[in-house]
Amino acid sequence: MNVRRHASIGFAVITGAVLVSACGSTSTVTAPPTSAAASASSSPTAAAVHTGNPAGPQVLSEAGSSLLYPYLQKLAPGITAAFPNITLTPAAGGSGTGQSEALSGTIDMGGSDAYLSTTQVTANAGALNIPIAVSSQAVNYNLAGITNLKLSGSVIAQIYQGTITTWNAAAIAALNPGVTLPATPIIPIRRSDSSGDTFIFTSFLSATNTTWSSGPSFGTTVSWPSVSTELTASGNPAMVDTLHSTPGGIAYVGVSVEGAALVDGLGEAELENASGNYVQPNTTTVTAAVTAGAGSVPASLAAPLIYETGAQAYPIVNFEYLIISPSKVTSSDSALAIRTFIEWAISPTGGATTDNLSAVQFVPLPTNVIPLVNAAVAQITG
Repeated sequence: MNVRRHASIGFAVITGAVLVSACGSTSTVTAPPTSAAASASSSPTAAAVHTGNPAGPQVLSEAGSSLLYPYLQKLAPGITAAFPNITLTPAAGGSGTGQSEALSGTIDMGGSDAYLSTTQVTANAGALNIPIAVSSQAVNYNLAGITNLKLSGSVIAQIYQGTITTWNAAAIAALNPGVTLPATPIIPIRRSDSSGDTFIFTSFLSATNTTWSSGPSFGTTVSWPSVSTELTASGNPAMVDTLHSTPGGIAYVGVSVEGAALVDGLGEAELENASGNYVQPNTTTVTAAVTAGAGSVPASLAAPLIYETGAQAYPIVNFEYLIISPSKVTSSDSALAIRTFIEWAISPTGGATTDNLSAVQFVPLPTNVIPLVNAAVAQITG
């Protein structure tokens, strides 16, 4: 049974910032050690974050992840209601766009499902990975009459490698005993843009298939194996549209637009997790993965939550990041607006309400990651 819509949110978010819409405020938050390799369990030091309504209007530009975009659209009216001089203008374009434009200073914040690598951070004067929520990714398919199809990461990798080509292939049938599968050709659909969804999808394939791990590996763009039937699409909505019009297709879809896929009548795969159980993305299974992985989040906040252990853990889970380049923030008012937005966005009395999160099937940050986020925010000074 698909219990996606009925499980309750599993985390309460506690943030160290006190947000006041009419004036500035200063709060003490926890800063991690300076070592980029330090983990969340290391002894922290205290830091102060100043938040509040800027003296004059500040427009925060954002672009990037099409998975994060619907959530930021949801948050935009709320931040202005709380802080009248802050306006958020989100846009999509893919995580690669979000990263590159944030690092160049073209935009204030880059939305990304993928964290910056250590090399990227070093090359860009200490740019920051700042998660504001947790999301997941579904694997959908277009097969009439087939519901809750079971798939493993290794089988999906073979589909995208072109070595499994029909839906009644022995490897798929073995995972679905008693299910009559059609001989329909499989049409794998992938992203054509530089995409955080591709990053987390290929991370899952790398974690579950050794050939994939040593071949395409993972990234916002990879050298995809040549598959004669494959199709491409740019952005999550286009992935859903393409799959809807492609009988026999399979696609990876960010959970924030998964509702559209289900309304379209597309199937949602049950994915094999690290414990050998088959699960679909819902609050319970995503929270289980976060619980398993949150204790090892490093000070850099660059953390995969892919294929975590646990009986109920969903295998494709990730932080949703805002990429910030402090060296490109030249105005103290702009820095104040960015700090205030992020602290508001992660607060359960600000943007991280159950209504906002559940609207896009996100879950809040785990409490032990909040101090690391606050410490990162404290570095944005303008």
